[in-house]
Amino acid sequence: MNCIIKGQITVLYKFVILVAVLMIAAFAGYGQDTITYHISFPNAVHHEANIAIEINGNDQGDIIAVMSKSSPGRYAEHNFAKNVYSLKAIDADSVTLRITKLDPNRWQISGHKKKVIFSYTLYANHADGTYSGIDEEFANLNMPATLMWMEGMENNPVKVIFHLPDTGAWKIATQLVTLDSAEHIYFAPGLQYLMDSPCILGNFSWRTFKAGHNNETDFLMAINSEASEKELDQFAEMTKQMVHEQETVFGELPEFMENRYIFLCSYGPGFHGDGMEHRNSTMISASIPLAGNLNRLIGTVSHEFFHVWNIERIRPKSLEPFDFTRANMSGELWFGEGFTSYYGDLTLCRAGIIPKDRYIRSLSSMINYVQNVPGWRYGSPVYMSEMAPLTDDAVSVDEDNFPNTFLSYYTYGEIIALALDLSLRTQFEGVTLDDLMKAMWQKYGKTEKPYTNKDIQATLAEVCGNKAFADKFFNDHIYGNTLPDFESLFDKVGYKLIRKNPGKTGLGFVRIRFEGDTAVMLSQPLVGTSLYESGVSKGDLILSIDEQPVTDYAELNFIIGTRKPGDIVGITYSHHGKLKKSTFKIREDRQVILVPKEKFSIRVTDKEKVILDDWLGSKVRQ
Repeated sequence: MNCIIKGQITVLYKFVILVAVLMIAAFAGYGQDTITYHISFPNAVHHEANIAIEINGNDQGDIIAVMSKSSPGRYAEHNFAKNVYSLKAIDADSVTLRITKLDPNRWQISGHKKKVIFSYTLYANHADGTYSGIDEEFANLNMPATLMWMEGMENNPVKVIFHLPDTGAWKIATQLVTLDSAEHIYFAPGLQYLMDSPCILGNFSWRTFKAGHNNETDFLMAINSEASEKELDQFAEMTKQMVHEQETVFGELPEFMENRYIFLCSYGPGFHGDGMEHRNSTMISASIPLAGNLNRLIGTVSHEFFHVWNIERIRPKSLEPFDFTRANMSGELWFGEGFTSYYGDLTLCRAGIIPKDRYIRSLSSMINYVQNVPGWRYGSPVYMSEMAPLTDDAVSVDEDNFPNTFLSYYTYGEIIALALDLSLRTQFEGVTLDDLMKAMWQKYGKTEKPYTNKDIQATLAEVCGNKAFADKFFNDHIYGNTLPDFESLFDKVGYKLIRKNPGKTGLGFVRIRFEGDTAVMLSQPLVGTSLYESGVSKGDLILSIDEQPVTDYAELNFIIGTRKPGDIVGITYSHHGKLKKSTFKIREDRQVILVPKEKFSIRVTDKEKVILDDWLGSKVRQ
């Protein structure tokens, strides 16, 4: 997933960090403008942390403390202030100061003289890549969900001091700069880097490896899991292979702070599924254990690491600067998130972690899904990207119609990446999507110059040497909502895209729960399907179809399967307790699947084999 004023954390930030670290080390105390956070866990068993903030050298009058509403990598508002309470403020003489709540996320501290100590209790019981979770065995901290910050002091240097439980078992993993590991003191040059620096604390395991042209970069994996030592080693080796494969796409690794990158991974009970990219680390979690699920969990690791190029450094102008006080909207998420999803699985296939036949099956499923849901008809990839503030786990009470009107920019962008990659490979000699990603890296990633959709379009024209192709592709598939012709594209790489169940009938994607002789509609029927035509809605009880009770999926499939496309059948259902009757037309099952041409005794040409092998084959030099 997703980020911050990343462009500012380059050579300038490295210089600022170096100077600040030297100054703090030299004076062995607080800088006059340093903000110091003390984080302790006296009631971790009940998911609480105590946060105390020392603010020095303030001559600005009243202090405004803010709890973020949004988080780097997320695009909707999450209003983290709901989980802070017991606010207190004292001055250097321990005199209690007045705190006034200005709005749901901001507090005013008045009556101070110079130094202020502001404290509060944080409740955190959702350990994932966005929120924070605290338990007697661990603490997973995402800073926007954990730390308040002061208006007007966003550029002040920051120290973070962890006060760990006295069990002696907890360790700390974070991309924050270490000032004193024994005293658990860390450093950030300002708010932006602080908010981008998640931490995990607990009795986790370490794994390390090196990568880069000269193995100059250290990779650390902090893994909180009950997995065996062998499984931890295997997971680290898979991650290493993935890193090498992704490096080949761009030709190099980015520069990481202190030449170090950290995977912060938590798996098993107590954690929730999520992944969030950051500049020099990623926070990943899942409710399932690592043991027995290595191949399943490596996908999130791959996706989030690809973000170190795409979104962390190749960054949309629409997200610069990231604003923690509101939802951040971007029309480029089809590229930033969708293309990242595409390469997340593709590079695992190239690395041999995902078998090629399984990868092709996953593409079948994706194409099948997109072509059979109506969301793409309601807007372009740009439009769906701009919907993120309303869909990225945004919470509301009233029901939406997103199953019909929204197609995730992750999935939408992924099929666009697939189509563009195959189009480039089959229409232009020696040109691939990798070349576009490399060009975007050179022009906008290494320079950290924010880009727009028009910049991607212009770069595509440069890469393929054909402006007309780039303009048409963008007008049709990026600004417009025409789906690519995957049947034609896959035909050029040795595959046929065909109907999965030709001549058979189906109801399309629908979720149903069976209760006795009735079936409860758990989802809104999709536009264009038989059930939508009948007038049935989410929550209705289907009593019978063609005068036959529907007791389970086998019965439902039998009723529909024994009819022919075009047949008209009756349906009886209950809507808000009222009995209703209607009819609908039986439709042909529209599911599709990719099948190798060899299955049809169709010869695959040498050119098709070369394109396929180059597309899915490893790029790492043996």
